Parts: sequence; C-alpha cells; structure tokens
Amino acid sequence: MAKKQFKIGEYAVGGIISVETNPKNETVSIKALHYDTKKEVRGQIFSNEDTSSMDYFLFNLTSSYYTGKVMNWIKANIK
Repeated sequence: MAKKQFKIGEYAVGGIISVETNPKNETVSIKALHYDTKKEVRGQIFSNEDTSSMDYFLFNLTSSYYTGKVMNWIKANIK
C-alpha cells in the first residue's frame, strides 16, 4: 500500500490531494482534503485499470499540470 499527499494549495479543491493505492483490492483512492482541517472535501475510489476516470476526476480537482504529476505517481505505484 502506497500513500502520498500532494500539498498543492490554491490550485486544487481544498488544497491537498491525497492518493492511496491498495494492491490487494486493486483500487486507488483519491481524496481532496481541506488544507487547514484535513477533512475530506471530495473523494472517490477507482479500479487500478480505470486511469481515464482517475485523470478526469483529478482534472476537476486541480490543474492539468498537477493532474499529470499525480497520475505519474499513481502509475508508478499501482504496478
């Protein structure tokens, strides 16, 4: 299980994107967290193979630059 928080700030909904991969269930959990309180603003769980839906969800949370950064990390940690 790999977990990472991307502290993006004003370029993301809430300010923090939290990603957690679970190889046992073959899922990826993506959450937008509030920067100060760390409470979940939005979140969704995806299948490892559903990268296009992950990309679309991330693009709705942050800019294309940070979407690319998060997706690169996800792809490196789901294999």
